Amino acid sequence: MNPIVFICDEPGVITVKHEPLEYGCTNGFLVVKKYSVLYTENLPRFDCPEQIYGLPFGEIPNKVYLGTDRDSENEYARNLISKLSSEEKDLIALMKRNECEIFSSEKDALMFLGMLSNADDYEIIHCRAVGCQEEYPRDYAFLGYDIGYPASNSEAFSIICDCMFICRWHGCDKEGTLFTDDFDKLNENGLFDSFDDAYLYMVKYLNEDWSEKGDYYIYEIRRKKC
Repeated sequence: MNPIVFICDEPGVITVKHEPLEYGCTNGFLVVKKYSVLYTENLPRFDCPEQIYGLPFGEIPNKVYLGTDRDSENEYARNLISKLSSEEKDLIALMKRNECEIFSSEKDALMFLGMLSNADDYEIIHCRAVGCQEEYPRDYAFLGYDIGYPASNSEAFSIICDCMFICRWHGCDKEGTLFTDDFDKLNENGLFDSFDDAYLYMVKYLNEDWSEKGDYYIYEIRRKKC
């Protein structure tokens, strides 16, 4: 079976295709910011705690988010070390040509991580779109399901992160109550344990007039076993 893409251009109307989008990388490694760092950086922006699900005021979050929406192309560019080897320069050139920040091999992801001057702020995860038949790394543990734009897009927008954790793009519902039941279903990694729960949340989200429309994958998220 090919990767499943959910296409929504108007509220509540979802078309399902079993094929990868032309620009959609559906299986690979991402270098993402650690949630503890992202949380600390974003906490000062919020002044309405009653409208926030996963970002309460305080130094420690009551739930963490370990999905795809924790990277930034512009931030990467600012924090690359000044001296790169020829192999590292080739990798950067390939990323720019493909407009892609998802790596097909852990080796390339590790090389890119090593180029960052603040590498300790980042970690590597693996994401695979539901329906994709490509192998996932067996030494990576399953964390849960995320829902978002194709991970090859800059920023790897996730409707879990943006609505229920750190609203960096569109933001959660004005009242901050619409997704309370969904937030309660998230596991300790801020992701859904089951595909069905992830799918039902996506449908609920895409029925709202204010939600971000577009092409979505439901991703299996994994991280290296300790």
